[in-house]
Amino acid sequence: MLAIAAVGMLIFMFSLIYLAYHLLKKIKDRKRTLSGKIFYPALTGGLILFIVGAVYTDINIKADLEEAQQKNIDLIAKNEELNLLYTELQEENKELLAESTSANKEVDNLTTKLESSEKIAKDLKDKQMKHEVKSKEFEKEITDLKAKNSNLSDEVLTLKDKIASNNSPSVSSLSSNESGYSSNNSVSNTGQSYYQNCTAAKAAGAAPVYSNDPGYGPHLDRDGDGVGCE
Repeated sequence: MLAIAAVGMLIFMFSLIYLAYHLLKKIKDRKRTLSGKIFYPALTGGLILFIVGAVYTDINIKADLEEAQQKNIDLIAKNEELNLLYTELQEENKELLAESTSANKEVDNLTTKLESSEKIAKDLKDKQMKHEVKSKEFEKEITDLKAKNSNLSDEVLTLKDKIASNNSPSVSSLSSNESGYSSNNSVSNTGQSYYQNCTAAKAAGAAPVYSNDPGYGPHLDRDGDGVGCE
């Protein structure tokens, strides 16, 4: 409809221009008359077309304006929704920032605890290494003490043998049916006969000598289990 209004405007302007041209010509030629076949149809037709086109254009403009207003209302409502959503997002952002700050503090605390745990673990490892060194030293000392104890036990048994030899004079041997040896291989103390040492017992074929066997003596049983010259 805007095109119709524009065409009507052009026709109307043409009629006015034609009128102005006629007036100019009439100044020179007073007998000149206005052509009604051109002027009046152009004037009225252009005016009618302009009015009709303007009316319909105005209607279309009003419709477009109402549509634009409705769109504006929708946009305002949508803008309000977006503002509300933006406010909610800001609140959530604040909460997330608070949680992030709390999480960072917790991470710092955990890092501090981890460093402390690593230090404690390192100290424990150092103590363990020192303990292992001391344990090895103790084991070595225990081994040395066992060796010394064994040597001392051997010396004690040797001394016992010497004491028994010094306190027990050689006497008659055991019965000749059992040993067949002379009194040089056995000794007697207050009427009890026993072998002077394990060599004599072995030579007599009596080893091992049990506590209830003739010729048994405590000096022959080093471990005190009742069996001598094992």
